[in-house]
Amino acid sequence: MAPVDTFGIDQPVNEIGQLISIVLTFGLAAAAIAYCFVLWRREGTVWQFFLLVSGGLTALMEPLYDHLYGLWFYEEGQAHLYTTFGSAQPVWVPAAYLAFYGGAAVFVARSMMKRPTMRNVWSMYGTIVVMALAAELSYVTFLEVYSYQDHQPFVLGGYPVFLAFTNAMSALVGGLVAFGLVPVLRTPLEQASLITVVPSAFGMGLFGTGILYLSVRHGFEDPPMWLVHLAALTVVGGIALTVRTIGQVTVTAHHARTAGTLGRHEPDTAAAATN
Repeated sequence: MAPVDTFGIDQPVNEIGQLISIVLTFGLAAAAIAYCFVLWRREGTVWQFFLLVSGGLTALMEPLYDHLYGLWFYEEGQAHLYTTFGSAQPVWVPAAYLAFYGGAAVFVARSMMKRPTMRNVWSMYGTIVVMALAAELSYVTFLEVYSYQDHQPFVLGGYPVFLAFTNAMSALVGGLVAFGLVPVLRTPLEQASLITVVPSAFGMGLFGTGILYLSVRHGFEDPPMWLVHLAALTVVGGIALTVRTIGQVTVTAHHARTAGTLGRHEPDTAAAATN
């Protein structure tokens, strides 16, 4: 079986940019791990570790994303771990996934446990979109460790900004699903199933709601840009609907569960009042 190949215009990686990327991403990953340990010390929970690992494992999906969306990590002078789908993966990519997708998902789940409202869902989504936009613009424009090649829609500083919405969706939906599942996954063994959550959210957003865009991008030798832009908007729209649906389901389920718990205590309260 012949391996899938990816073709890109290569150039020497920015050595200072690569060093900053390594130090920054591993530093953020260490901070995310430390945050999970803080939760464990304060509350005795372990679900956050599984969700963090889930974000890190999502890095295995990065090469397919690179191949389909036109991202090219510069190979000349790059320190990389492995190559698949024709994309050489830098040493800092798993740490970036652990920090951003895993760490942000843990933050989302914790925030929803404190404020289970749709307003909070949209507020966090907007925040993560801005974070994703700032991170990618930094990597592409200032650090110069990769680029988005070929014809891309809605480009700002070399970055197709509509992708910030897809990247944010993975962390947000991962956190929302964990928020909904943690109360019913009562043992560490059951909570280990959270490892599958973030990769599933990543695939749902980029290859699920992104399928129309990818079909246009890879269905023509030279697709008209008006069609590429229109198809890119379907990704953003589809993700917004996904966020709204999963947000409403998890918030509604939380309130129903809370109301049921309170309802079970009402007879005891009434009996105590009578006595």
